[in-house]
Amino acid sequence: MMSYVNEYDTPECKTLAETAKKSIRTPESMGLDRCIQCGACTASCPAARFTDYSPRQIVKKVLENDRSVLESEMIWSCFYCYSCNVRCPRNNSPVTIVQVLRQMAINEGIGIEKLAYFLEIGECLAENGASKVPGAGIRNMEKDLGERWIGIKRNMEPIRSELGLSSRDFRDTHGEVQAILESTGYFEREKWIKARIQEKKIHGFLKTDLKTDCSKNEKKSGDFGFESDREYTGQEALTV
Repeated sequence: MMSYVNEYDTPECKTLAETAKKSIRTPESMGLDRCIQCGACTASCPAARFTDYSPRQIVKKVLENDRSVLESEMIWSCFYCYSCNVRCPRNNSPVTIVQVLRQMAINEGIGIEKLAYFLEIGECLAENGASKVPGAGIRNMEKDLGERWIGIKRNMEPIRSELGLSSRDFRDTHGEVQAILESTGYFEREKWIKARIQEKKIHGFLKTDLKTDCSKNEKKSGDFGFESDREYTGQEALTV
């Protein structure tokens, strides 16, 4: 189904464990086969405290070659903090395994709608480099951090001056990021993802629009409220 599968990223293997071990993402020292199901990974996982995410269970399913794990919501709850890897007494890395599983799921069109939020990031990087944050990120930060963060954004220059910092430096990437994304096939992959999301929407599998604008019904806050991602390409990043 997937037109852009990288054989080094998701090699064709008989078992989930073999795929995880042979992926280019995975270090040779990873102790997947040495897992003793002690639960240290889940005990140290921040996501496990607030969701049903369990690194231990995911590793168990992989070792049992239970492919139902590819359709599990659990694999989308990890945010790559690597606490599980740090705490594992056998040097296993559930976070790395999750990365491989996510890619395998996406290759099969499973959970691909979860990528909708991230689609504009590549476009924003291509246009602005890393000097701006995509609009959706700005809205989330406004929602999560509130008025204090908005105040910092609006008074950035005086704050930097008070701290003895120079003016913000926004560098022109001269199209270098755009060239990198084009040469690595990012935009072609993005088109594939958008098409698959649209297919799911058409067939009624998705209730949300392709452009997942989470803030449509949110209260606007002056210059930091946006009608759509396309009307606003990003605010300057908070750099020091």
